[in-house]
Amino acid sequence: MTNTTPQSGRLWLVSNRLPVTISETEDGIDVKLSSGGLATGLVGLHKESGGGWIGWPGLATDSGELDQEIVDALAARDLIGVGLSVEEHRKYYQNLSNQTIWPLFHYFNERMHFSDEDWECYVQINRRFADAVLAQVGEGDTVFVQDFHLMLLPQMLREARPDLRIGFFLHIPFPSSELYRIFPKREELLRGVLGADLLAFHTVGYVRHFRSAACNALGLETRTSEVHVDGRKVQLMAQPLAIDADTWGVGSEEDEAEIAEYMEYLKHMAAGRKIVLGVERMDYTKGIPERLRAFKELLAEDPSRVDRVMMIQVAVPSRAEVHDYMKLKDEVDRLAGSINAEFGRPGLQPLHYMYQSVSPQRLRALYRAADIGLVTPLRDGLNLVAKEFIASRHQDDGVLVLGESTGASWELGEAVRVNPFDTHDIVRNLVYALNMPLEEQQRRMTPMRARIQGSSVEKWARACLDAIKASHSTDVRPAPMLGKAVDHLMDQLVNCGDGQCHLFLDYDGTLREFTGKPLDATPTPEILELLANLSAHPKISPWVVSGRPADLLHEWVGKTGVGLVAEHGAFVRPAAETNFRPLFDFVSDDWRDEVREIFEHFTASVPGARIEEKDVGIAWHYRQADPILGAWQAKELFQHLIEVLQDQGVQVMRGNKVLEVRPAGINKGNALRKILRDGSNNNDLVIAAGDDHTDESMFQALESHAYGILVGNRPSAAAFRVDSPAAMRELLTALGASSCTAKNTDNQ
Repeated sequence: MTNTTPQSGRLWLVSNRLPVTISETEDGIDVKLSSGGLATGLVGLHKESGGGWIGWPGLATDSGELDQEIVDALAARDLIGVGLSVEEHRKYYQNLSNQTIWPLFHYFNERMHFSDEDWECYVQINRRFADAVLAQVGEGDTVFVQDFHLMLLPQMLREARPDLRIGFFLHIPFPSSELYRIFPKREELLRGVLGADLLAFHTVGYVRHFRSAACNALGLETRTSEVHVDGRKVQLMAQPLAIDADTWGVGSEEDEAEIAEYMEYLKHMAAGRKIVLGVERMDYTKGIPERLRAFKELLAEDPSRVDRVMMIQVAVPSRAEVHDYMKLKDEVDRLAGSINAEFGRPGLQPLHYMYQSVSPQRLRALYRAADIGLVTPLRDGLNLVAKEFIASRHQDDGVLVLGESTGASWELGEAVRVNPFDTHDIVRNLVYALNMPLEEQQRRMTPMRARIQGSSVEKWARACLDAIKASHSTDVRPAPMLGKAVDHLMDQLVNCGDGQCHLFLDYDGTLREFTGKPLDATPTPEILELLANLSAHPKISPWVVSGRPADLLHEWVGKTGVGLVAEHGAFVRPAAETNFRPLFDFVSDDWRDEVREIFEHFTASVPGARIEEKDVGIAWHYRQADPILGAWQAKELFQHLIEVLQDQGVQVMRGNKVLEVRPAGINKGNALRKILRDGSNNNDLVIAAGDDHTDESMFQALESHAYGILVGNRPSAAAFRVDSPAAMRELLTALGASSCTAKNTDNQ
């Protein structure tokens, strides 16, 4: 499939595995679509939009290439295959995805195995998926990426196509920040998913953990449902996956006949006993050994229960070639054997253990026949088994015993909750469930079943897509200051005749990189030499415009010959002068004592925060504070100051890890206007550069023909941008060289 005739608004789904089973028949390659779960909810949406589904078709080859016959068979179903070699599948999928990310995110960090070689393969395969997506997408398209195998993909797409609408859904838990930070490539994974417009999780708890990790590992500012990164707002959402409830209702006549036949078999096997049912993949996160030990203790507590209750445990084979899973199967096999050996007798087996896949019809029969659904994973992103069990209870009877570490537990509050790690708690609640009267069963089951039937996997998918579209930023970002834009700027400088180039430069984050301690951001020899060279050229009139106090600016760069603007425009010192003078008439500072008292109160509760007294303003810095505590308290402080100071003629300004209070009307933009009003003409070239939101007033004050340059990448009033202070210094060096050439030419 190629993108020869782009159609606006198409949906492209991306997952590690395509929802297909491929087999070779006498007639050629047969592609059979999977049913249930994610495939059911999404497959229709990409078709109706004219898009496609991109992923690995399940066949690993020596070369990593897909046969053309397979490519064509997939394309006929609007599917695009991404090839993997046997070695790539081992490193990217089995090792990094399933033996590194999977155990860590499920709180089994002792099982995590990391290698740089596997990581490099993970990066490479994510890049391959990105190339496959970029070969298909057109203007106005949406890309919806699924799960932990492709956590780097959103940022790769964002870098190549900033216009794309991108969503990412994590189908496994997101662990607590403390645990997540064990991961050696923690920053890379976070920045990878933060390339999306929307990040969605199953529960609000996972949202909270992700927000905390972004704050702690990357130092990003967060809100309740958003993370601010690179000038963008990435929305966070909790949207638990639903099931197709109708699937678990009355089926076709043929299906119902098979279900009835198997239910009759189960009834005969139970011989009047109540059935406790467990259905899980054979995975160490699912708590199967713990569940069997609880059932064993239930029988040991009262051996006569073997006449009244039995357990069926379905364990679907999973990753059977992995050593940890082999050990798990051996453990479960031994436990199952010991239970039947100790408590069973001829004709009466307490545990029916099934290590096999089960057909949909037999699974429905199991759900209908069971008296208790025992769903107790040690950790699970959501768990659809609990929802399937509920949807199958047509008489609103039966009891769901649900582990509290399961993502679905926050939706299913009427279930009997247990601690899956506490054997005694499971036993106690199993006894409670076995003795629960029908009236209470129905009181609990009815609202849960109504809730499950009221949602659907398709509604889930549409809710996610609507949120992606609503989250996509339409803010115009500055254009990169590259190539022709730089050449045009140089030409204007050379050809400005008798005019001057007025150059307004922010300091922190623009000329100089940020440091952990603000007072450590002293100018480097490179910066001092650069400013001195700029001020030495008659065509350039450079100014450093900063929030720093006047005396500190003078100490740091005052001898370079540049003009200085201190405290965001409160004081000015032209290059030819030695003393600062106020640019504005200041109102009373009766507010200062009250603000200082508020700052002191917040500083006492935020270790690492500090107060900076200025001649005109007063600032509260939290760069050295704990990222989460500092950002949270800064939000509270900002709102408090707005309320307290609303009638006092002052303004509260947000900066980079700083809040500042100063008289209203004092900003860099107004300072720029006053300076230009006093000493510029129509031939002058004006350039202003800054990185912070406090620099936006400068960009907004510029005429249309002037140059506003943002240092960074976010929505801004600036027309152009560079990536870093180093890139800004490189551009300024080129400006200085250009002006020097023009001067020499004029003197010839």
